Amino acid sequence: MVVWGSHVRKRFQLVITGGPGVGKHTSARLVAKEYPGSKMIDINKMAIANNAILDDDDDNFGLSIDVKKVRRLIDYEAKTHRNDLILLGHLAPYVVNPSKLSMAIVLRRSPYELISVFQKRHYSPEKTRENIASEILGITLFDSLKSFGKAKLAEIDTTGETPLQTLDKIVSLLQENSRPRFGYIDWLSLVIRNNDVQRFLEY
Repeated sequence: MVVWGSHVRKRFQLVITGGPGVGKHTSARLVAKEYPGSKMIDINKMAIANNAILDDDDDNFGLSIDVKKVRRLIDYEAKTHRNDLILLGHLAPYVVNPSKLSMAIVLRRSPYELISVFQKRHYSPEKTRENIASEILGITLFDSLKSFGKAKLAEIDTTGETPLQTLDKIVSLLQENSRPRFGYIDWLSLVIRNNDVQRFLEY
């Protein structure tokens, strides 16, 4: 339990996930500031720090981490950290125990906005195309739904939003002032309407 204002609430275990460029790290840092005492864990950094990187990932869902080891590390953090836990990263659907989870938030961003984000990051054309295609098809949302279920899943569109606007939506969900929803973002229909299927999805 955590003291919050004048009342006591249950501590939360929150996942913030999504593809590259959607605002995961910024949002997680802001949520951590909003909830003093909370602990933010970057799953990728955790895997690296604990030698959970694999050379051969053919038998590991196409991931380059030791899924079982990272799951154990996260479970340990969940047991030992007494306050709120914020788990960050696109690998969250594969390594976070859904039974311990309060909510999983999948951040999304328009493929048209992602182009400029990836240009600033100096992504190669191949990497840009691969990540934009993944965002259009909603791969992370699908994997999160499969892993965490409907009851614990929320989707937030960060297109055109400031980090603080996204934070407000996350806090509203955590405080149950708004209802979680998902499945309302449809980049594929947008791309089709704009006749950009070949631009984004055809190789």
